[in-house]
Amino acid sequence: MPLAWKEEYSSGEEQVDKQHKVLFGYLEKLEKNMESGVTERQLNSLLGNLGLYTRSHFCYEEICMRKLQCPVSEKNKEQHAKLLDAYVHYLHRFEVEGISDDLVQKLHDFLQSWLVNHILKIDTHLKACIK
Repeated sequence: MPLAWKEEYSSGEEQVDKQHKVLFGYLEKLEKNMESGVTERQLNSLLGNLGLYTRSHFCYEEICMRKLQCPVSEKNKEQHAKLLDAYVHYLHRFEVEGISDDLVQKLHDFLQSWLVNHILKIDTHLKACIK
């Protein structure tokens, strides 16, 4: 079942929420590609774009949290670094092992779980910081 945006994911910061919705869109695109069999070209394009967008989003979100003096600001930054490390790990695995349905599924499941858990456990703290 595709991951869909829910109001409970709202951070209270409009731009952060818009960016999160774009990230959900990347997962939806990956899911659609998985249905028909992901090609190397599709995966490389998606991962490249996702990597760039995610880094930009993380930068914006970290600035917001610092500016709003969010108490989970440092934890947010640490979690972002861990996700980027995992992203590089998956890139390396695809480079070494090639594309397989199993590895693409593991990437999808990891990204989906990380995104939802990160938003619910970290990013939603922004609500209390917005005046």
